[in-house]
Amino acid sequence: MTRRVRLLLRSAAETEALGAWLGARLRPGELLALIGELGAGKTALARGVARGLRVEDPGAVASPTYLLVVEHEGPVPMIHVDAYLAEKTRAFLADGGLAWLDERRGVAVVEWADRIAEYLPPRTLTVRLGPRPDGGEGRSAELSAEQGFDWLDGLVEAAGMGWS
Repeated sequence: MTRRVRLLLRSAAETEALGAWLGARLRPGELLALIGELGAGKTALARGVARGLRVEDPGAVASPTYLLVVEHEGPVPMIHVDAYLAEKTRAFLADGGLAWLDERRGVAVVEWADRIAEYLPPRTLTVRLGPRPDGGEGRSAELSAEQGFDWLDGLVEAAGMGWS
């Protein structure tokens, strides 16, 4: 059964707040796949996830496009992967880097995840960020998971945090 939640986010601060909410619930070994065009809020969401995971310096989270993978230390480390350069990322993953996505002591957060979909495990929480359907300020977020992430149902109640 696919779990699916749709939200309207009015600002980058709300995007980060959603990330923090998710980060507080994600567990080691889980993967968060972020999808959206340039400027959609993927890195803002990742920064919020880092806050929720309580990594040592969540403010240091930036798009790792040319680094491919950055590990942010904390009680639950965040493995931040950027697949914008898809061929380079695929080559890295095929050459042993897949272990980063399968990291069991941390949470993997993959930006541009749709570009390496064939490498993502079935137990992945996907967040699609895009423009609001009503053309308003901010963005829309659609969260979905094919298996696991039972706590995602609680996101509807958490919408009182300012999300609509």
